[in-house]
Amino acid sequence: MSQHHDSAAALLHNGQIVAFSEEERFTRIKHDGAFPAEAVKWCLTHAGITLAEVDHVAYFWQAPREVLHAGFHFLRHLPATLAVFRNDGGDYAGRAQSLRSTLAGGGAQTHSDDYHVGGALLLHLRRSMTLGRILRDAVGHTGPTKFRVHLVDHHHAHAASALHLSPWTDAAIITWDGIGSDGTSTFLGVAEGDRIRDVRRVRFPHSLGAMYACVTGWLGFHPSRDEGKIMGLAAYGRPTFVEEFRDLVRLESDGRYALDLSWFRHHATGKHQVSQKFVDRFGAPRAKTRDAVAQHYADVAYALQNTLEEAGLHVARWLAGHTGRTRLCTAGGVALNSVMNGKILLQTPFEEFFAQPASADDGSALGAAMIVSSRLGAPRHRGNAIFLGPEYPEADMEKALTEAGLTYVRQERITRTTAEAVAGGKIVGWFQGRIEAGPRALGNRSIVADPRGADTKDRLNEKVKHREPFRPFAPSCLAEHAGEYFASGYPSPVMLLVFDVLEHQRARVPAITHEDGTARVQTVAREDNPRYYEMISEFHALTGVPMVVNTSFNDNEEPIVCTPADAVRCYLRTGMDALALGPFWTEKS
Repeated sequence: MSQHHDSAAALLHNGQIVAFSEEERFTRIKHDGAFPAEAVKWCLTHAGITLAEVDHVAYFWQAPREVLHAGFHFLRHLPATLAVFRNDGGDYAGRAQSLRSTLAGGGAQTHSDDYHVGGALLLHLRRSMTLGRILRDAVGHTGPTKFRVHLVDHHHAHAASALHLSPWTDAAIITWDGIGSDGTSTFLGVAEGDRIRDVRRVRFPHSLGAMYACVTGWLGFHPSRDEGKIMGLAAYGRPTFVEEFRDLVRLESDGRYALDLSWFRHHATGKHQVSQKFVDRFGAPRAKTRDAVAQHYADVAYALQNTLEEAGLHVARWLAGHTGRTRLCTAGGVALNSVMNGKILLQTPFEEFFAQPASADDGSALGAAMIVSSRLGAPRHRGNAIFLGPEYPEADMEKALTEAGLTYVRQERITRTTAEAVAGGKIVGWFQGRIEAGPRALGNRSIVADPRGADTKDRLNEKVKHREPFRPFAPSCLAEHAGEYFASGYPSPVMLLVFDVLEHQRARVPAITHEDGTARVQTVAREDNPRYYEMISEFHALTGVPMVVNTSFNDNEEPIVCTPADAVRCYLRTGMDALALGPFWTEKS
């Protein structure tokens, strides 16, 4: 189980993933951090079992270690840490949320947008110690149970979620986020078969995730939610503040780094805050508004992204040299920074790269379960590690269409119908099979469009996604053609690598080419998703372009659609032109 933000549940049987899903898919609350009761219920229902048949429950948070770390941290940073007893939020603090438990049929976690301090720690400790009861209550189970609860190291869960889903047993491992249960923010390790050996840890408050979150808040966005927006905004910035931002992070020998805490207050307040020194130098925080972002703030975003990349490359280069490994597995919320990932692959000695699709806390549910499963002697998961969530029968699809009063037809070749519509300039909702894991649409809950359209990006942002105009859109490209359009053809099936679009191709695919000439690439192989591959192949045959624009099937600030009814509602309230719901096709007149 996992809980903090993006709580999730996973269920394994003899080492194989039976089910995995985020709680937000069911509650429709984006980044839902509540105890994943609905996700657990779905996992059990999907497997056809009850809680009585579960043998082990893994929770990816160790509250006793958190309490020890928090106490030490509080004393070390006195008197500044007395601020945790005041309502010392400020306009740019992280949003305060109630601290709630987490589960994932294999690993669990609890998290808010603030760091755990004071009374919240005691609440978290109590909930961790009574996890079995909380789980039984959450699913309404009143009978006997036999499961044993395992508390798993947070960053080991991150590491296992990447390593055990990768094809390798000899990789280096980096996991990085805001903070883990013992205060770890960056974990460096190495795989020894299916075991994970620690090489080094960097601990909070020295955290690249915390740094990025603090400045995200100052930029007028939500920490722990909107870091991806800042990554996109950075492309519009100039290198005005790059040199000054290097003062925020000190890169040390042996691959170490340390924040200059005089620029921040997260270590004192437990919230995502920059310090008065930061405000004095870079100005007042931007208001949380949908208004256009002034160039000054875009320049700060550029400097922030550049600083993260330099630190990430510094850490990765040291680990490659220290371990001698040429393969890298990575996870944690910072691993969702696909721009940094692309540079690590192309600018370090690592020759191969793997990040699993749910790299943030949701994926730690899988990781915790895999650690326990491996300890029990079960084999590694083999096969699909992307499409692990709910799927729905055609009867549910027809019901959703009928209840909405939509006229529809069943298409024998829905891939051809969709490709023709996209080639004709239509924006299509594409709903097929089991929902993908993680925050990126990967071809089963996608909105697809023509990458050749000069106005496609603006139409999608304004009429469909209702989001900021600076945000880019990604390509889903046939894997065998990726090298024809991008600076690297390296496989990127989960859209966590950014590469340059080749200069001579940029005018041909403007809708997926970001302001800085890059794209967050998804490569699509036939064996990974046959139906999506076929649709893109049909589009390629019609247009000569082996890709479509792919964005997640959701409106702004809502989770990716899960059910057919979710898809129909989203289709009707946005500017999509057509909907491919399984084999059924409906189109707006």
